[in-house]
Formats: sequence, C-alpha cells, structure tokens
Amino acid sequence: MDKLLPDLASTIGAIYEAATDASRYAELPGVVAAHFGTDSCIFHFCHKPSGHDIDIPPNVRLPVGTANFDATACTAYASYYHERNEWYARGWKKGFPVVVLGQELMNTRDLARTEWSDYCRLTGMFHLVGAQFLLDERLITALGVHRRPNGQAFVEADRHKMALLLPHLQRALQLRERLEMAETGAGLAFELLDGLSVGVVIVDAQRRIVFANRIGARALSSADALVVRRGVLETHDPRDVPNFARIIAKAAQTGAGAGVDSGGFIKVARAVPPPLPVLVAPLNSRALGFGAARPACAVVFSVPDATLSIGAHALARRWDLTPAQARLLAALTAGMGLASYAASAGIGIGTVRAHLKELFAKVGCHRQSDLIRIVLTDPVVRLGE
Repeated sequence: MDKLLPDLASTIGAIYEAATDASRYAELPGVVAAHFGTDSCIFHFCHKPSGHDIDIPPNVRLPVGTANFDATACTAYASYYHERNEWYARGWKKGFPVVVLGQELMNTRDLARTEWSDYCRLTGMFHLVGAQFLLDERLITALGVHRRPNGQAFVEADRHKMALLLPHLQRALQLRERLEMAETGAGLAFELLDGLSVGVVIVDAQRRIVFANRIGARALSSADALVVRRGVLETHDPRDVPNFARIIAKAAQTGAGAGVDSGGFIKVARAVPPPLPVLVAPLNSRALGFGAARPACAVVFSVPDATLSIGAHALARRWDLTPAQARLLAALTAGMGLASYAASAGIGIGTVRAHLKELFAKVGCHRQSDLIRIVLTDPVVRLGE
C-alpha cells in the first residue's frame, strides 16, 4: 500500500485538475488508463432506472474516452453499441459503487458470438476492469479500462486500485456537474462562479475563506447553517464543527496533491430544519491563480429559498429580447415555473410556451434547463446589470 500511495496521489491530483479546468476534462480517461499501465479507457453516462427490469440503463450523453474512442467510435457507442454492451448489461445490477473484471462477467468464447465483440475489435478492447457509481440520485457514471488482446488480464490487485480511485472520480465529477464549468482555458473563473444558482465557498485547509459567490456570501451573512467566526468557516451548531473541519482539512490536502481523501457530502444543522446538504470537494489551486499548489477545497450547497434575481432590462439588452420575452426569462432564472408565471402574468400557458420557443431561438438552445444555465453563467449579463 505504501508503494502505491505516491502514484495514487499523483493520479488523484490529475483527476481533480480535470474537475476544475474544463480544458483538461478530455484528458481524464487517459489519466485513469495510465494508472493501470494502459492506453484505453471510456466513461459513459446513464439514467438510473427505477427498477431492475431492464437489460441496460439508457445512455444520456456522448461518452468520453482515450484516443481509440474517437468521435466516430463515441457516436457509434451512444447511438447503437451502448444497448449491446454485454459487459455493462451484466455488471450494472451489481450495485453502486462496484468494480468488476471482464472475465467474471462473460467468458471470451461467449463474448466473441455477440455484436459487442465488433465494437471491441473496432476500439481494441479485450481485457476489462470496469466500475460504476452514482453521480447523483438519477445519473450513473460507468467506466471501463482495457488492455489489448495480447496484454495481461486484469486481476484482483487491479480491482483494488480501481476501488481506491472511485471516490475521487465520483467527487471530481460531482464537483464539475455542480459548478457547471465553462469551457475556458482559465479554468475555474470567479465571475462564472458568481453567476451560479448554488452557493460556492472556497476555503483553504484552515477553513479561511478565499472566495464566496453571491449566494454563498448571502448564506454566510444569514448564519443559518454556515457561519464565519474569527475569519474561519464554521457550522451553526458547534457540535458539527470538528467533523466539518476534519473533512475540509483532508480534502484541501488532496487538492494540493498531498493527500488521497475525496471529501464528501455532509448535512449541516440549520437554525430552522431541515439540515443543509453540503458537498466538500478537493480543488486544484493552480486553477485559481495561486501559482504553486496550495491546499484548497470547494464547499458547495444549494439554499432552498435562494434565488438569483436578474433584471429583465439586462436580459433584454444581452439577447435583444422583447419586453415580454425578457420578463419570462427573468422569472425562469428566479426559479418560477411556466404555469406559475402564466398565472401571475395573467396570460395563457400557450402564450408563455410561444415566448419560451422564441427565447430558445435567440439564446441558442433547445431545452429550458440549458436556457437557465446559459443565463446564470453568462458574465456579460453581470456587466449588463
């Protein structure tokens, strides 16, 4: 185990760099593959089904992989081969998280008789160590690391290596999902964090605050769940402080490449129940402009009654909207639903849907969730206000 730690810490550091620097995200499969001494790895994402009465969970987005999984191979997987993935059809029901070896799922002779073997030949896959974990309550992340037919089969020691990586892969991807990273070479940009609909507080290993976005600062000023005492981030209930401090200290060391702890979710008692769910995740401090690696982590949470108010005038100027379109967009970014807005505005739901379709065309998207994400992460809107 001691011999494994330096290599493990280096790999973990690279994993968290991918979480805080979107330009590095495509390198993540290569980082994991290299940890196993190979050059083949793929990540794919599925909806978690409500039961076990299906062969395989439905794919939800294009996979990301190493060079052998080019755009053609990734598209072929998402559109056709995902439903024929014999390894995953047998492995996904084993629980979350789980690590599996290819030979325990299906022997080579039976695999050769399937359509999945065609995809294996296309991408050079043969031996497998695979894993899956829940990214959230509805989304599964699955990954496979492979060796070529002339390579060595994966063994129990490889299962153990993957199990050590899984909590860090899960935390890094959870952080990426929650921060909705913009694809910029600058990595984690403060002005983009300030436009998110979640609270984000960045602290060092001693819980000294480096940055807080608007919702985060508002939550700290209310002292409802998280508070600042003597310049240090603490919990409202002093009994929660020791555990909170321990998780942050360990996660921050991982962010600096000096530890292997993945942080985690904790529930922080509020002045008025229910408790506040908080994600603590290691943060690679180079992406924040600190220069050399410095212990840091992100404390991310969603305050139930927190809304981000963006003026209709700023929205209208940004995307050349009519007054009606701008009023609807302002209401949606503040958390109001279509039916509620229609009732409050005294107009029909059909009219609201027509305005929404026009917004899609002007902003450049096709879904309401993408519309809100684009608005909340647009720095030009902030300047427009």
